[in-house]
Amino acid sequence: MPTTRDTGQFTYFLLFGAIAGIIGGVLMALFTMVATATYLHMGFFTPMYAIAAPLIGRQPLLTSLQGDTFYLALGPVLLGLAVHLLWSAFWGIVFGLLARWLHLTGGVAIFCGLVYGVLVMLVMSFIVVPIVGAPNLLQIVGLFSFILSNALFYGLPLGLWPVLQPRLFTGLTTRQAV
Repeated sequence: MPTTRDTGQFTYFLLFGAIAGIIGGVLMALFTMVATATYLHMGFFTPMYAIAAPLIGRQPLLTSLQGDTFYLALGPVLLGLAVHLLWSAFWGIVFGLLARWLHLTGGVAIFCGLVYGVLVMLVMSFIVVPIVGAPNLLQIVGLFSFILSNALFYGLPLGLWPVLQPRLFTGLTTRQAV
């Protein structure tokens, strides 16, 4: 039976998983928004409109796809960001639990974070997005940009978490784990 201290430490661990996921989610969103506004020639907020579309409709998304780089509908952008960060936090917690169970540290944790980012992309693109009826960002931004944003900008921060806090995953100090 877990003690109050164990429960507090586990809650702390889950919170760190959510924070790591949110950090990765913010980095991924920033990269994707810069990509859509620059070399993909869409609106800066297009990814946020795509995420919010199942809840508010596709009109803001369609408007952002028509060439106005900085078209802004604040409500849909904030809703898309909130939904994106909630999913990011959820997947961050799942990664933390898996990494703890597997006792990931060092380069293996980083590599697993990168792979995990791609796996999350696949689950979201081919299972979650069709279920909720959202536009598929994989099709909108392209395979290269989407893999880069998910692996590097989402998965890497998750993979660095066990490297920076190995005691949460193995009980070892940073120096012992590296």
